[in-house]
Amino acid sequence: MTGLDKIKEKIEEQSRESCEKIFAETNLKIKRMIAEAREEGNRRASEIVGAAQAQADKQNAVSKSTAESITRNRYLEIRNAILNDIISAAYLSIDNFSDEEYFDMIFSLCKKNIQPGEGVMYMNGYDLSRLPAGFAERINSEFPEVSSVKLGEKAVDIENGFILDYGDITVNCTLRAVFDENMDALKDMLSKELFS
Repeated sequence: MTGLDKIKEKIEEQSRESCEKIFAETNLKIKRMIAEAREEGNRRASEIVGAAQAQADKQNAVSKSTAESITRNRYLEIRNAILNDIISAAYLSIDNFSDEEYFDMIFSLCKKNIQPGEGVMYMNGYDLSRLPAGFAERINSEFPEVSSVKLGEKAVDIENGFILDYGDITVNCTLRAVFDENMDALKDMLSKELFS
């Protein structure tokens, strides 16, 4: 094994360790957010259910069905609002990521969305200014036989994330688009955690 191979192996090992640490820290943050949201959600849901039940008790048998329907709908509205608040907070927490955490996330997102062929990755000016050295090479080393990605020289007007352009195919990997695309799955996952 040459010295270059040893250096490469050491870098790969450090990268794996960094990724595992970032994922572990992110999971802890998510679990804390879920625990806080569960507590707040249960408190708010209890208040709403209690108020709606008091209203339903005052109504006669004919209006009871209507009151229960109102309660159920209001509960779903609040539940949806809580889920939206949690997802918004998660999105905003990306601003607190270190450069390393952020670009590890971008790398993972790129790995999931890379297409066969030659593509160009476009980013905003801020991300381009703090891009780690060798980032494109890191991406290209993952799929050398099927894909090649180069960084666009000009910044694009996006908030964060990136756009992959393959000429006839454009993959929107802005974080807002990723969150929006996965909104139902995120809400389902959070609902199971908070309201099961």
